Amino acid sequence: MSVYVGKNVAVKITKTNPGDMGSFIAQEVTFEPKQAIEGIDTLGADTIQYWAPLLKTFEGTIKEGFKVGSDGKKQLDRSAPFQTTFEEYTMTLEYDGGTGSKITVTLTGVIFPEPSVASPKNAPAYITTRFRAKSASVSIS
Repeated sequence: MSVYVGKNVAVKITKTNPGDMGSFIAQEVTFEPKQAIEGIDTLGADTIQYWAPLLKTFEGTIKEGFKVGSDGKKQLDRSAPFQTTFEEYTMTLEYDGGTGSKITVTLTGVIFPEPSVASPKNAPAYITTRFRAKSASVSIS
């Protein structure tokens, strides 16, 4: 089940203070819960004793409009520092679809495993950034 957060989503990436690692408006944000099946063995044995659903993560993408020139270069370079370390961040996604209710999705333990990619390559229209999170919570106010 894929969760589509919405269009024109306010994205805030936080290390210590809200938005200190970046704050921008994304065209679309989607994420999907993933659960891995892993083999469990006994100590000292290489034989799998039991297969179990263990690790649950949330994987998703942030899609934002590409800005021409130096602003576009800054957008592409924004996620590069996230790949240099394995630090985890908190990401807040805020969406107000005009219904009077604000939806806030808070993702914790967020890492960005890949650099941002511009598409299509010859004349970029948008940038896609993949992320992975350990947990997610949703609030509607």
